[in-house]
Amino acid sequence: MKKLEQSHKVLLLLASVIVKTFLMAIVSSYVFCGSTNPNVLFFHCFENVPFVGGSIAAVAIVGILFGYYVSKLRSFDSIFPNLMMGDFLVTAMYFAASFSASAAIASKVMIWLYGIWILGMLLAPFDKHRTVLKKVTEYGAMVALGTLLTAHFIPFLQEYESSYTVGMIVTSILSMFGAGRDR
Repeated sequence: MKKLEQSHKVLLLLASVIVKTFLMAIVSSYVFCGSTNPNVLFFHCFENVPFVGGSIAAVAIVGILFGYYVSKLRSFDSIFPNLMMGDFLVTAMYFAASFSASAAIASKVMIWLYGIWILGMLLAPFDKHRTVLKKVTEYGAMVALGTLLTAHFIPFLQEYESSYTVGMIVTSILSMFGAGRDR
């Protein structure tokens, strides 16, 4: 893939942070107020609005600081398009699951938003020339993550919830690691 200009990198990272911030608004309002309805948040649960706002601000600040870091480092230049593609796919999976099953997934999404996605991106530049291994890692981890997110909708699997939480975290990291390849 061709190298992206600095301004395009910043725009892609900004879009990713905006989506993650909106996702945090959804899941933190569910965690702190029991509903994703804005009326509940602002009129019936106003004592928790600072916690929701703080969670949203934390993701935005961490995302902006990390985005600045990634946009300046040359080690991310050759892998940046693949990395952002992987990031958007994983974010879309968490986003869809958050809207569909807020009760089951909200706390797991908060864990992912507070730093797991950053850890995955930090590991991405390592072994970026081993493209076959990293492709298998990226796509295998995305399939595994999709499977684990789907398990939230199957009633008899919900008793194993803590077990597949760890699996979701590991597959999120591995999908970002695998996306960090040259081709």
